[in-house]
Formats: sequence, C-alpha cells, structure tokens
Amino acid sequence: MLTLAQNRDEVRVVADQYGCPTYAHDIAVGIVGIGRNLLDRPQYEQLRGIFHLACAGETNWARFASAIFESFRLSGKRVPKVTPITTAEYPTPARRPANSRLDCNKLERVHNIRLPSWRTSLMARLERLTSDFKPS
Repeated sequence: MLTLAQNRDEVRVVADQYGCPTYAHDIAVGIVGIGRNLLDRPQYEQLRGIFHLACAGETNWARFASAIFESFRLSGKRVPKVTPITTAEYPTPARRPANSRLDCNKLERVHNIRLPSWRTSLMARLERLTSDFKPS
C-alpha cells in the first residue's frame, strides 16, 4: 500500500472478504502471555487446547486500505482513491475465504488475553513502518 500510494491515483481493493488484520508484534505479546500462564499454572488443563488469537474488531480489505491511506492523508502524504471491488473482479490463483474472522473469546476467558483493536495496531505499525520506508 505504501508503494501504491506513491504511484497510483486509484487502488481497486476487494470489499467482500472479511477478517481482522493482526500485527505480528501483538501476536508475539499474546503468545508470551499464554506461555507465562502455562508456566505459572501448569496444572490447569483448561489453559491448553486450541485458541484463536487476532486483534479485536473486523474489517474488509477495502476498509483496511482506506484506514492505511487515511493515516497517510493525516500526515500530509499523497493518497489514492480506494475503489471497493468484489472478489470476482480480482481473480487470484488461490481462493480466499469470504469470512476469516476469528472468535477470540475463549482466549480472553481462559488466559485473560485480548489483543488491541486492529486500528490501534495498524496506527502503531504504520508509524514505525513509514519512518523506515524508503521509496523504490
């Protein structure tokens, strides 16, 4: 998106696939929290099992792109127009699910871990990324 923002006036982005973008740093923090719980209370079987881990909230790819570009706009950078499209209008070799949202309630209930919202994490990541970004 950084490169597209510099080179295009319009970006066509899929708007019918939903999920929750999750910053790798947040995943690492969550995993460390789970590990601490397991080390502190190894006798608790309920701490083991399958858990979903993702940032809070949901979005689609077009709204995600728009949020990225809004951050650019606020910092005075060039911003392309985001045009929402359907999956059918953006064919790829790999089929993508229309809904990849995860329910992280079990993780919060059992481990008391809830990641921040995807928007909060996106802003943190973009701040770091754009300060290091060198246009190609």
